[in-house]
Amino acid sequence: MQFFSIFSPMKTKWYWLFSLLLCLGGMQAFSQGTDKYWVMFRDKGDLSLYRPENFLTQRALDRRARMGIALVQSDYPVRQAYIQGVGEVGATLLYPSKWFNAVSVRMDDATAAQVATLPYVSEIKRIPKVIVEMEDLSQQNARAGYSSGFCDNQLDMVGLDQMHKNGYNGEGVLICMFDNGFNNADKNPHLKHLFDDKRILATKDFVNHEVNVYNEGDHGQYTLSIVAGLSETSTDTNYWFTGSAHGATFILLHTEANTSETHQEEDNWVAGMEYADSLGADLFSTSLGYRAMDSAGYTYADMDGNTTIITRGADLAASKGIVVLNSAGNDGAAKMLAPSDGDSVISVGAVDSLRLIAGFSARGPSVDGRIKPDISAMGLGTSYLRSSGILSQGSGTSFSCPVAAGLAACLLQSAPEATNMQIYDALLRSADRYANPDTVYGYGIPFGPTAYRILTGKTLAGTPSMAALADDSMEVYPNPAMDHFNVVIDNGPLAWQGRLDLVDKEGRIVWARTVTVGAFYNVFHLTRETDYPTLSSGRYQVRLRPLQKEGTAKPLYSEPMIILTKR
Repeated sequence: MQFFSIFSPMKTKWYWLFSLLLCLGGMQAFSQGTDKYWVMFRDKGDLSLYRPENFLTQRALDRRARMGIALVQSDYPVRQAYIQGVGEVGATLLYPSKWFNAVSVRMDDATAAQVATLPYVSEIKRIPKVIVEMEDLSQQNARAGYSSGFCDNQLDMVGLDQMHKNGYNGEGVLICMFDNGFNNADKNPHLKHLFDDKRILATKDFVNHEVNVYNEGDHGQYTLSIVAGLSETSTDTNYWFTGSAHGATFILLHTEANTSETHQEEDNWVAGMEYADSLGADLFSTSLGYRAMDSAGYTYADMDGNTTIITRGADLAASKGIVVLNSAGNDGAAKMLAPSDGDSVISVGAVDSLRLIAGFSARGPSVDGRIKPDISAMGLGTSYLRSSGILSQGSGTSFSCPVAAGLAACLLQSAPEATNMQIYDALLRSADRYANPDTVYGYGIPFGPTAYRILTGKTLAGTPSMAALADDSMEVYPNPAMDHFNVVIDNGPLAWQGRLDLVDKEGRIVWARTVTVGAFYNVFHLTRETDYPTLSSGRYQVRLRPLQKEGTAKPLYSEPMIILTKR
């Protein structure tokens, strides 16, 4: 397993340690020569013996009813007699999985041979070993409070500032986060609102077999802060910190061990997913990924959406109506890791504040040729909070995923009757490369107000896009602009050709470009380095004129002013 955060360019320190294995009855030692297996069963016995309310909460049942999802065999518990029988043969029991109708165990070769002969066992599968990579945390960008522009960049890029201003902050949405623990999150002053409002619904540590998830694992605390952090105590708004879905309720699950390099278990994650589903979680956000490093493990050839246990589990979660987001990974051209290859998993790549892809962001496609990643969000220089409340910057798809997850949560709040796949579709259709996706950015950077309009048929109040439609205006930001600026146009359903001009105070056109104004939301990103390197500082009019014949599209004739400056 790999943590998808890059905290500094400092050389990674590696430590080697075998993890302790969690058993149903507690932490138990296992003998040398044992390996980990899934034991798959043929059936679940008589399902009429079970009542749904005994294994799913009312919230979970309501989610299925709302989305028209019927209970199926994978919702019912594993037959206890089968599990007991495997244990009696001599296997050390770990976690049952109702989704896979299986139990994970530790056993040696002789025991495995005996288990395979049990009449109710259909198959046994060796669980491959996977690697966790952790890096040193840089102190370079740490400072107290919120530094102006950090949260603005990551929120504004996907339209979360507009979602928040309209009251959509994830309230009522239940988010489950899977990570290596949430160290001191209960002491972080900018997460205090979660505990004051009783918005931590449940916690569970699948590694140490306890409910406390606050005693180790900084990585989870960082990703949680990106979603849930909130600080509006300063009189100076430049020192406010705003998480992507700070109004949501959370389930926090510790599923990954905290040694720098260890053999990880996919079944911790699968067990966590089943637990969160049973509580009625609406959305999963995971900044982890899996690719085995031994001869029995996974390779890129297995990233086909159907091979790895964790990917199959993630797709099963989506079949239960859950929105599933996962970091694409930090391996760049070495491709993504499981479970981002899932066909129902929203794989999130990373871009910088200029909307350019980060070099580390894992590329697609999946082995069977599907576009991956699905979307991208800011994951280079992303602001997050340490447990002390100190602000830092970090990079990695670990950090772009919780930004995108927050947007998905706000969309769920705004359209509570929407299914998880409708949320998935709206994110893709609102993205800036939807018409021309690739295997680097995926469908591009989603935009909340556009996704909101797709889901609800309404225009979000107070957004630049609404102003553009209402009075034929464009939006330019940031303004004043030093190194770059954006021209935002919210078009109708017809694409058209136009010319974008910059006009100086004497009325002369000093810069021009022919552009295609695509359907709906458009962002034209201009940089001093590549687009206007010779322009002097000053005030310029931004002008757009259609090139095609009048009447074929709705032209935008407003002429906002942009102030360009130099360092």
